[in-house]
Amino acid sequence: MNRLYIKWIPGLKPNQILLPRQVVIPPSVVLHFGAWKKKVHVGISDHQPPDSIGLSVHLKNEVTIPDTLPYEMYTVGKDLHLGPVIALLISIKELTPGLLNEYRKYFANYQEIKGLIYLCSVNGINPRNKTVEGYYYNPQSDGEKAPWTKGIFPYPGVIYKRIWVNKSRLYDDLSVHTDRKIFNPYFFNKWELWELSRSNPLIRDHLPHTKLLDNLQSLKKMLALYGSVYLKPNEGSMGQGIMKLEKTLGGYLFIDRNNRMTFINNEIKAWAFLSRMRKGRKYLIQQSVALMHQNKNVDFRVIMQKDGNQQWACSGVIARYGEDGRFYTNDVSSISLGRDALRTVFQFKDEEAVQKEEEIISICTTACQLIDHKYGPFGDVGIDVTVDPNLKVWLLEINSRHQHTILSYLKDDPQMYSRVLTRPFEFAKSWAGFTKENI
Repeated sequence: MNRLYIKWIPGLKPNQILLPRQVVIPPSVVLHFGAWKKKVHVGISDHQPPDSIGLSVHLKNEVTIPDTLPYEMYTVGKDLHLGPVIALLISIKELTPGLLNEYRKYFANYQEIKGLIYLCSVNGINPRNKTVEGYYYNPQSDGEKAPWTKGIFPYPGVIYKRIWVNKSRLYDDLSVHTDRKIFNPYFFNKWELWELSRSNPLIRDHLPHTKLLDNLQSLKKMLALYGSVYLKPNEGSMGQGIMKLEKTLGGYLFIDRNNRMTFINNEIKAWAFLSRMRKGRKYLIQQSVALMHQNKNVDFRVIMQKDGNQQWACSGVIARYGEDGRFYTNDVSSISLGRDALRTVFQFKDEEAVQKEEEIISICTTACQLIDHKYGPFGDVGIDVTVDPNLKVWLLEINSRHQHTILSYLKDDPQMYSRVLTRPFEFAKSWAGFTKENI
């Protein structure tokens, strides 16, 4: 059944359900709703509407199953699954109206996904009752709080994790009792990613040479090899703390993200300057690889997501142009389709741009499979790459908390934004077992 509704039937006992005549099912099954389950006896009725499942009103005291939502169901042996039940973990503490509103557009294809999808915080997890307090998407709701309805829900079948979570008893309980069906479970740092990636022969040659900034000798060796390097904090994003360092005839030129320059003519003083700048944080030294076009740094953000077949797919490639004269692209001056930028910057013909984009996606797919194997499962990442003047592709960073909103400014492919927001639900639904083969 592609669309199933709940009918509450007062006469049923808590361990009874009622299904229409055309459903073929064992007389006794385990009913699953997310991680909640209960052994029930199945009744068959000619009077039960064909698009419904009859549940006892007594179940309302055990589990929250909103009755205005469309569901799907499938059976495996003596297990009957009703759902899907998907949780978006989007906060540690509060779910503010502003935060909820940010996720409204994620539900553009809800009618294809169906089921109970709720937004929640770590603080909303209740290990004692195996429930989560949050807000579910309710397309039938109206009023100023629409489309959100507050409630307390069972642990889900799949969790889409959008935040960093420190070690937490609440989170660990949720993870264990959902069979660890959490995607994007781990946020790795830059050094972890580099060490993992260099072990793979398919992408090893696409990594900028990188070392830990742990002593002056490492810095001098990297500068001797490349003349200029990037200094990056091992953890963090959005370009915070990044710096460029150039070795000149007279000394060392430091350039920060605001283009402020500091020249130091002595290596001991330069190291002391770096020590103050690091403030005890772990930093990396990285070979400078960059693409400049009309005095703007250009790189590419590749959105890789798992689809309804649970396979990695590219949801879009965009080019990011940095501000004039800046060495990074975190402060974006403009964006375009990646393929258009390849044509513009390298004067590629259409076929050449397509081939280079396919090469980029192939490298990114391998990287996704690698992090899946080591830290996964993942389902939604943004990968930063660049292409140097010699047309070599360089893998710069993998972001498992990448911001989707930048895509809303892309005018040339307005569907990409919606595709990126909604595709993780397709994966979550499939991973929960609600596949075309099962339904």
